[in-house]
Amino acid sequence: MGIISEVTNTELPVTWERACTGKHVPLPAPGTNYFDAVRESTAQFIKSNGQALVTVDEAAAKTYVDSFNVEKFDQYVTEVNQWTRKLPLKFDNFAQELNMFSIIDLLQIGSGFRRDLHAACGRGASDTIVFGCISLHISQTPVDAKGLQELTLGDISQHFGIPLFGDEKPMREGVTAVTVSEASPVRPLAEIILGILQDTGRRLEQFGFASFADFIIKICTEQATAKHLVEKLVNAFPSLRDAAEINGKPVYLFKKAQLIAYDVFQRFKDSEKIFNFPDIAEMTLFADNVVPAMVQNHGMMTPCDAIQKKIDSSEELTLEETTAMRAASIVAAQLVVDYANSAECKTTPGKFPINQATLDNFWWKEGKDPELRKINRLVCKNTVYF
Repeated sequence: MGIISEVTNTELPVTWERACTGKHVPLPAPGTNYFDAVRESTAQFIKSNGQALVTVDEAAAKTYVDSFNVEKFDQYVTEVNQWTRKLPLKFDNFAQELNMFSIIDLLQIGSGFRRDLHAACGRGASDTIVFGCISLHISQTPVDAKGLQELTLGDISQHFGIPLFGDEKPMREGVTAVTVSEASPVRPLAEIILGILQDTGRRLEQFGFASFADFIIKICTEQATAKHLVEKLVNAFPSLRDAAEINGKPVYLFKKAQLIAYDVFQRFKDSEKIFNFPDIAEMTLFADNVVPAMVQNHGMMTPCDAIQKKIDSSEELTLEETTAMRAASIVAAQLVVDYANSAECKTTPGKFPINQATLDNFWWKEGKDPELRKINRLVCKNTVYF
């Protein structure tokens, strides 16, 4: 898409198309447990060619568990689990509420623009997404299947507070009477957000669903399990097909699809029985940019020198490097889970079981601690997945 072109209802942003890097990756065979597919594909990748990029330390994982702060773990998991209840919004019904926070999860992207967003908007990626979705709700902008398709780049800029243009400069050197505006460094993020929402709206309408919430409700009415919802989400929407094909083999991550299912469970498990998923503990880490940084900080994984140099300088990683870092964090998390739930481990359990989903909550929240927030994270801008 050109720098000054508005997106019409007949085309999607090229930026979004390019960022959907997993849309052509072969999906797991029908009947496959998608959580197992994530565990097995990431483990195989790290064991084979991924090991040259990132190594995972099993002994360090055991040491980490032996010194685990259970009280802090319980506190942070509780806080993350309750985020949907803290939205400063009123809803007409549960479906409207479900639709809103599911769209927030659908849009949990932009981590690669973190520094640019702070400079341009004064907010990080996650806060930018929540801010924008709250604005859409307060302004009563329709976010059903039809409404998502009708959004424009200007709407995204206005609601999410993402500037489309940066500084002005003379059109000709030395002539200040006529100036042109340069594209803002965060404009590609606005285009990606628009693409996600427009494409999701089109597909919902194509499949006969009135809204994203309508899709989730009907899928969970079919089968009330997290794995079923995740599989259907990944198959239906390219913006949730979080996978990469490295050396001819797929590596599955499925971060946002799992996050949606997890938050649906946390918010509605007590009030809507179709969302009280019995398999929630089978989920894997929702691997983004924060969690790998925390896993590395705790000494459980070590990137190669080339990746570390890029992380230290906040340089953008390649798809293969990004996949390796995220996959390694999932492998490390499984080592923690296996040891923490073994007879060998002497750590006293707390309020929450130690599984990959609760570890993700803990490490994500831990990454917001002032002393840990300064740790450099992996940067990847060309993605719709985190």
